[in-house]
Amino acid sequence: MKDAWFHPDRTGIYKGEMKNGLAHGKGTYTTSYKGKKGTYKYFYKGSFVNGLKHGKAVHIIKLPTYLIKFQGSFKNDLSDGYGVLTMIYKGKLEQKYTGEFKKGYRHGKGKLIDYFQKTTKQGRFSRGGFKK
Repeated sequence: MKDAWFHPDRTGIYKGEMKNGLAHGKGTYTTSYKGKKGTYKYFYKGSFVNGLKHGKAVHIIKLPTYLIKFQGSFKNDLSDGYGVLTMIYKGKLEQKYTGEFKKGYRHGKGKLIDYFQKTTKQGRFSRGGFKK
């Protein structure tokens, strides 16, 4: 799964350090919008470089039936490095991935626990898929 962390038009509220009119340094970004199935909310707290998510951060997406939380490293606006991705569906823990990310994908060594299917995959992931 590649991350789509912000609403595409990047409207919202940014509070934090800036440089040349862009988010740069520590800050928070929040936004929300009404969709067909309810309100979608986005929250990011962490580091930015030249307006892009870059460095350690916490990112939360709240959809009408899902809560998605990523805690870890970003590079050039995408999850990259070590992180923990947690997905909650209708208030119940669905999946938790702990491990490496690259360019927005689960990529490298990691562990994926699927609580709904009662399975665990541990080993190498490539572009989001499990390799063993």
